[in-house]
Amino acid sequence: MIGYSISLFNAAHSILARSASGDPDAQAFITAAAITDPTQQAAINTLVVDLKGYSIWTKMHALYPMVGGSAFSHKFNLKNPLDTNGAFRISFNGGWTHSSTGALPNGTNAYGDTRLIPSTILSLNNSHLSFYSLTNATGSKNFSMGSVNGLSSQHSIVLKNQSNNAAFVIDKGSASFVNNNSTGFYIASRTANNSLKAYKNNSLVATDTTTITALSNPFSIYIGALNVSNSPASYDLKECAFASIGDGLTDAEALNFYTAVQAFQTTLGRQL
Repeated sequence: MIGYSISLFNAAHSILARSASGDPDAQAFITAAAITDPTQQAAINTLVVDLKGYSIWTKMHALYPMVGGSAFSHKFNLKNPLDTNGAFRISFNGGWTHSSTGALPNGTNAYGDTRLIPSTILSLNNSHLSFYSLTNATGSKNFSMGSVNGLSSQHSIVLKNQSNNAAFVIDKGSASFVNNNSTGFYIASRTANNSLKAYKNNSLVATDTTTITALSNPFSIYIGALNVSNSPASYDLKECAFASIGDGLTDAEALNFYTAVQAFQTTLGRQL
């Protein structure tokens, strides 16, 4: 396990935060999602500036900060905040509760379609998923996000099954670990055909070095459930305060990503 000190977190973030002012990409999202609260506006702006400062903004294809407290504001992709399916806005289906803390699925019929198809947008052996959970809950095969192409390829995050295990899959293989508490920020990242890593908060918690051969995955990634051939399954009930889909992240990039996202959540008063 790799751990990082809170002093490093604070020092790194304070340097970047001082440069946060009026980022145009942040403003485009604020305008599209109709964010009027000054604290939320500042949190979004600083998040974008931090991600750019860490040189990981360009690795992101979809960023869902779940800010604004409504289904309308939660659907927008911070990286491309157009109100279109092609911009990977989330289409929420079933029973969701939207609030200032995030988007909470009911665990029975709720899912959000990101419209992001791995075979079209992501590269084999080079992608990541992330999910910030505010809920500690156990469930059998409850997928916080994911999609699967039969046995050929899968992109998914399970935070806590009935055996208190978490399992992350990117393309193929599984980085698994014992997870007694499913709250926190999680990243699943593959950077090579023999390197899959799982991170929880500021620690590397599992690796899988099995060499894999995967086919492309043509089914869009869902949040709150698993997309099985364009049909939702394995519904989850963990509140989402942030999620992302993008290119693979190194250890250093995963730490920097956590630092930026945790600072964002702290400004909003919903950090864990």
